[in-house]
Amino acid sequence: MSRLQGRVALITGAAGGLGRATALAMAAEGARLVLTDRDEDGLRETAALTTRAGSESVAMAGDVAAPETHQALVEMAQRAFGRLDILCNVAGVLGAGAVGNTSAAQFERVMRINCMAQFLAAQAAVPLLRQSPCAAIVNVASVGALVALPMMSAYCASKAAVVGLTRALAAELAPAIRCNAVCPGGIDTPMARNLLASVPPEDRPELLARLTGRQLLKRFATPEEMAATLVFLASDDARFLTGSVIAADAGHSAS
Repeated sequence: MSRLQGRVALITGAAGGLGRATALAMAAEGARLVLTDRDEDGLRETAALTTRAGSESVAMAGDVAAPETHQALVEMAQRAFGRLDILCNVAGVLGAGAVGNTSAAQFERVMRINCMAQFLAAQAAVPLLRQSPCAAIVNVASVGALVALPMMSAYCASKAAVVGLTRALAAELAPAIRCNAVCPGGIDTPMARNLLASVPPEDRPELLARLTGRQLLKRFATPEEMAATLVFLASDDARFLTGSVIAADAGHSAS
């Protein structure tokens, strides 16, 4: 039997990259889906792809940093499916820049989208998740929560906060709801490609080498590879895991 058969998963950041790959992977495992992203076109495409994969899905575009977005999504899950079993907080922004060139507003935006949005999602979802016999929250952090990434102070701070949030939620919500985090290394997503495109073509090999330099595996993960980790954490295969922080970083944090 598919690992998520009959379950309902709410996935943020579902319009592309890791969020879309997670939606498709969970659909393949039998989950029904509640999808959100600020990119309406990408969100519609993801919803169509999951439908073609045989899953039922509902979708709503919204700002993950707004509390009302999450309340509306949980209400949508209740109306459409009558339950919610899984919350996957995937939405995030990069926020690269030297500390001296990062404004307070830029820092606040990164913290709001990368961390506060995950808090708001959990806050809205917990009452419905408590009704599930197999509830799980999966938060996407980053290798930047575990190791220093120069020129990314706002990003690293936000992802370290996600790790702290995950552990606190795990302690508060056990045993009814499991909560774990995954800390990806580099993933071949539009966000990563946009970062590479932000420098001159002749500088891109050097930037890629810097991004993967401390990884033991010298490449980016595919979104599908990383999505498999999220599916595992959401499934009963991980039923003994809560408060865990999984370094899915090609060995970066071990080097």
